[in-house]
Amino acid sequence: MAFDVIKDIVEAEKEVDNIKAKASAEAEAMRAEAKVKAAEMIAEAKKHAKLNQEQMVKSAVEDSRKDVEKIIAEAARKCEDVKKTAEERKSKAIQAVIGKVVGINGCS
Repeated sequence: MAFDVIKDIVEAEKEVDNIKAKASAEAEAMRAEAKVKAAEMIAEAKKHAKLNQEQMVKSAVEDSRKDVEKIIAEAARKCEDVKKTAEERKSKAIQAVIGKVVGINGCS
């Protein structure tokens, strides 16, 4: 009878060792699977972030294009105003130079 009890205890200890080994292997497999899933989630998040960043840059460029066109149009208008003013003042300037060179009465 004592032999049967010792035999049962040894078998129980072996079963406990087997259960521990199986649990350890399952835990390791779960850890590995979690690492893979985490890496996939991180890669997916980076992909979405990159796409989101590209979309934001594209949107910012599109939005600023209108402002750039306004600035260019305003600069072109100001250039035309300066050119027109220069043309208007050109003949007065020529007359003033001629007046200084030739003299007021046409005598030098």
